[in-house]
Amino acid sequence: MAPTAEFCGIDPEEMGRLATSLRGAADRLTAFSKEFEGKLRQHGISTPALREIADIADWGDTQVSMLHGRIDLINTLGKGAPELGGAGGAASMAAGGQGIIRLPDELEGFETARGLASMYGNDILVNRGGELQAALIHEHSDEVAKLAKNPQAAAAFFALLSPTVRDSLPGLIASTGSTTAKQDLAAFSTALGAALRAPALVPAFAKVRSDLVRPVGSKVAAWNRLALLQGANAPSNVRSAAARTLVLDEFMKKPQQDWRAAGPTEVRAYGLPSDVVALGLEVLAGDGTAARDAFATMGGTDVKLSQVEKMKRFLGYAKGTGTGDEVADAFGRVMEAGSEAATEKAGQHSPAAAAFALDAIRAAGSFGDDLPRPAGDSMVVIATSYIHELASGARFDKAAYRGSGMALPENWAPLPNVTPAFYLSPGDTYRFMRTFVGDKQLTDDFDKTAAQFRHDTLTAAARLDAQGGTRHFEDTARMFGDLAGVEFKATLDVRGEQDATNDLILDITKNTLALGIDQLPIVGTGWALTKAYVISAALDGWADTFETGVEEATGARPDFVLRQKYDMAHLLHGAGYPASEPPAELTSKSTGDLKTYDELLAEAKLEANDDKKWEQVLGQKIKPYEQWMDQNDSLDKKIEYSSQFLTSEQAKEQLRLWG
Repeated sequence: MAPTAEFCGIDPEEMGRLATSLRGAADRLTAFSKEFEGKLRQHGISTPALREIADIADWGDTQVSMLHGRIDLINTLGKGAPELGGAGGAASMAAGGQGIIRLPDELEGFETARGLASMYGNDILVNRGGELQAALIHEHSDEVAKLAKNPQAAAAFFALLSPTVRDSLPGLIASTGSTTAKQDLAAFSTALGAALRAPALVPAFAKVRSDLVRPVGSKVAAWNRLALLQGANAPSNVRSAAARTLVLDEFMKKPQQDWRAAGPTEVRAYGLPSDVVALGLEVLAGDGTAARDAFATMGGTDVKLSQVEKMKRFLGYAKGTGTGDEVADAFGRVMEAGSEAATEKAGQHSPAAAAFALDAIRAAGSFGDDLPRPAGDSMVVIATSYIHELASGARFDKAAYRGSGMALPENWAPLPNVTPAFYLSPGDTYRFMRTFVGDKQLTDDFDKTAAQFRHDTLTAAARLDAQGGTRHFEDTARMFGDLAGVEFKATLDVRGEQDATNDLILDITKNTLALGIDQLPIVGTGWALTKAYVISAALDGWADTFETGVEEATGARPDFVLRQKYDMAHLLHGAGYPASEPPAELTSKSTGDLKTYDELLAEAKLEANDDKKWEQVLGQKIKPYEQWMDQNDSLDKKIEYSSQFLTSEQAKEQLRLWG
């Protein structure tokens, strides 16, 4: 082929002819130098020039060997690529030319890859054993990991590695008993991931890629492939295809099997689940695109289950098997990934992630507090990320009869700064909350998010009402009152009355005593107090016990309704809602703003003495507060209505109809 300015590459056939020619020339030079060296020595003539000719011949021999090695390498890496001008067979060219099979100009990297593949595939992993084998695997694992910096060399390494060795790498490494097995497998996974993410320029790697996502004959073989992929950070389509074809498609069709595939040696070595179903889910975890694609197509056309039913199948399996915790934990993290709970902002979820989250919430909620415990951590992550949807789902003021779905319910009234991507029914909201409210730490995590969302949303509503005379503040307060009621109803039903109320009493006591004078209670303890009033109002049988518990801890039962009034007043005044200037005794010296309820409470306790209890002092301090609110009728009505909505037990009763 005539050279052009655009072409830089190797034609293996031409290189072969070059090698043959060079071999012939070297042989002729060798024969020539031997013949004349003998004749000249007979006559005592020095032959340094002939020795130089012999050296050139020797150099030619080494180059011939190198050329043949490169020809073999190029042809091997080109397998599976179309012939030049044809369709199929071995590659004809490397590194260039239009319409020509291209290999990157990476010959040095390819040589390194070939050396490592030969060393591992033909020696270390097949001819060694015991401690020596473990030491040799680890000694060269860094070299394998470094291939990730040259993805085409990494692709060449796996293309040149024996398929038998490649498909059993995790098991082979673990069987040595190596203490560095996890680190060593990670090196191979890192190189594989780089190769999978790289442009497909090494034709022979295409077969490796297709093999990784092809069904295999045994669960052990599937486990090995998935273990290699698990730490590879492979592209989403590879993760989805591998997880499905290696295990999850079959699981959808025949879930009732023994899916354990790894023994104690592999489990100890890598910390991976022994259950191949769990490992298939692990491969999807952390990749939302892979998770959504896998669940959408799992089982193929033979499986007629909805996505919710597919999700429930995993949870049902987790509850009925000895490896259930492994499955439940991995399943939860896949739900997190598919819903983009950790990667997208609350209230701004993409349609694909939101649709997945809706199904996850419905599937998990169908189990309620019977959900396998290891999945609970992920449910609260989803709950906090989808706080807009849960808050909207708790509403009873509009379309209480609605079902859960992506479409806007009929007669719905959107609230400002509440932007759900889907709409839950009150019943689905309640059932989903049951998946995590049984655990106090998980409940606390959700409550922190709910408290902040409550504060921010009420503040924004107050500012809008201050500008336009609207009633967003009251409507928003009603929504949060409903959410608190639904959450506490779920807590009661899961934990039981005494446990739930005692926890809240302790929380309120701790938070009240820990408050600093300048803290705004609606951000931190506001949510706990909202739920606390729901308890005191809703639990007739527990009212005396509840009061007694608080009195023992704090000296007197706080008036939660009263407190809510001052929290609402503080928010509205801070947002600029029209009102006269509050009297000087209600203005905080430290902040310059309207005093909070806790500031007044702290002052009352400091000023109390033997003649006056702090409750009496507090009453005196609150009197001008009440007078100021009474003088501002519009503000006063807003405070009264919103505080009543926040402390309403209506949600608990409504759940009897719509739960």
